[in-house]
Amino acid sequence: MEQRWKRIQFGPRAKQISLFLLTLFIVGLSLNLFGELNMASGPFGLRLNFSWGWPGESRLVIPPLGEIKVYSHRWPVVLSATLERIDLPLLQHELIGVNDTSLYLESLLIELRTNLYWFLAKLCLIGGLAGLFGAFLLGRRRFANLWRMAAVGVLSVLLIIGGVLAGFDQEAFQNPRYEGVLAVAPWALSLIEQGLDRLPEFSAKLAEVAGSLDTVFAKVNTLSPLANVEGEVKVLHVSDIHNNPAAVEFIEKVIAGFGVDLVIDTGDLTDYGTSLETELNRKINNLGVKYLFIPGNHDSEEVVSRLRRYKNVIVMTKRIYETNGLTIMGWPDPASTGTTSLMPGDEELMAEAEALRAYVEAADGKIHLLAVHNRKIATPAPPGIPLVIHGHTHQPGITLEEGTVYINAGTTGAAGIRGWGNETIPHSVALLRFNLKQGEYHLAAVDLIRVFSLNGKFILERTVLNQPANHGGVENSRGEE
Repeated sequence: MEQRWKRIQFGPRAKQISLFLLTLFIVGLSLNLFGELNMASGPFGLRLNFSWGWPGESRLVIPPLGEIKVYSHRWPVVLSATLERIDLPLLQHELIGVNDTSLYLESLLIELRTNLYWFLAKLCLIGGLAGLFGAFLLGRRRFANLWRMAAVGVLSVLLIIGGVLAGFDQEAFQNPRYEGVLAVAPWALSLIEQGLDRLPEFSAKLAEVAGSLDTVFAKVNTLSPLANVEGEVKVLHVSDIHNNPAAVEFIEKVIAGFGVDLVIDTGDLTDYGTSLETELNRKINNLGVKYLFIPGNHDSEEVVSRLRRYKNVIVMTKRIYETNGLTIMGWPDPASTGTTSLMPGDEELMAEAEALRAYVEAADGKIHLLAVHNRKIATPAPPGIPLVIHGHTHQPGITLEEGTVYINAGTTGAAGIRGWGNETIPHSVALLRFNLKQGEYHLAAVDLIRVFSLNGKFILERTVLNQPANHGGVENSRGEE
């Protein structure tokens, strides 16, 4: 009996079964560990991934917004595609002259299908190598055993993928599940769907904006003339871009047209505070002038981290920075640190205002300009602050209160992608002109520029301050077309 038991336990068939099962285990483990492929489909960078999981599903991962999941098959396999990047300039370039975006999408799908074949080939290669490893592990190193186990690995992969495809339910994609931020705001899908449909129109409207700006540059000399001075510094105040790539094009043209020395952005570059959104406006890195950024309530530490990598960007998080003869202080919105809600309450804003005031009082030297996102944390302005610039409300304007000038740039992104098609919301910026008097810079004038992209209309309003002609008062002049 004992000999028979040993024969059953250690016989050739038992060894073959053990080898087969071990090979399958190694193949499955290898697929889980190494089953991924980085690929590009046009302007979209994706990472494909194979893993085991129940129930079987397909996932689109948009970090860190969340995931879109679909119960697409019955096999215990999770197929994931992670969106790593969107090359928006490339997307715009490829859509130039495209009238039917469905044809463009079809070309992307063909490219995606080719990459899926490569992904399948890699999985088969992993399966074959795992089979070889299993054979080596058990000492089965004869050529016949090696190729047989490699074949077992490849066939196992084909069987798994074939099983997934055989029961793949395409109709399941009509009822996706959202997790993370996407559960309450599936903006990524609407961005792709609406953006692709409207990008040709969007590019045409952007050309109209450029034409309007050329008219703005010509009209500026008809406004209230400024005294001829030396050492003028031009600071462009922008705010609330909200993921609109047209805003950076707008900023770029204003910089070139007016000879801007410095850009200050008072926040809300993004909507959800993700690095993926920051990629939509990465041309900031190529503006050619310093770009001071004050985080808004829609920004985040992740956005700040990404912007710090740009060579021309200085992130102003509770700091004082000297440049172009100006001493500038930047104070971030408390929501940008992630320690409070998206819309901080009055108590939180009051506490932030007190902290700001204490910081200013402890600072040495004169501060020419205080930049914040939400004006509430700088109202009233700390003692000695002659100028406060801000955004948040999307309402451009200039006010003088208790000796302090408040400037709101409005929304340079025309309320962002969500504002596309709204004719009442302009792209707006404020151009601050500083003059050097007796060794000190003073704000001499502000040019408030509004451009309505859908109808080509523009409004240019100049406010003159601290001029001898009006003894330090305010004089407004306006150009409109």
